Amino acid sequence: MNGRLNFTFTASRDTAYVQFKDLIGRKALFLVLKHEDIDVWDMRNNRRYDQASILISLPFFEMITPPELRTFLWGGIPSSFSDPNLIKNQSDRISGGIQFRSSQTEYGPLVEHVSFKLSDEKQKIELVLMDREFDVQYPHLIRDIPATVIPIKVNS
Repeated sequence: MNGRLNFTFTASRDTAYVQFKDLIGRKALFLVLKHEDIDVWDMRNNRRYDQASILISLPFFEMITPPELRTFLWGGIPSSFSDPNLIKNQSDRISGGIQFRSSQTEYGPLVEHVSFKLSDEKQKIELVLMDREFDVQYPHLIRDIPATVIPIKVNS
């Protein structure tokens, strides 16, 4: 099954906020990546994912940690995927493959595309950055998921 979700994000060194929209522009999914934690809100159904549900619904988080994803959003390749001493440990951790593609920009080479190939699920997830604005924040994205959002449990 193929699909596409556009996203907008704002990121700092230790936190990233990512809002996905569906093809007709409706807010679909909101991610908060703080330190090592992932918090996900299904905005269309007003449900919050617990940690186990996140890994089932978004299996690429088994391959990349929140700090590594923030590094990608900033335009870099995480050291665990570029340092030869760390790559072996990384390949033991993941089931599948990750590919990064970069292009030359006015800021130097920046990652614009990351592809996750998941062996177990036989699927491929691609994140493509069409435009990256530095020194710009999107205040409407900097927020926590409301406490009133009902959590989704794995066994529900």
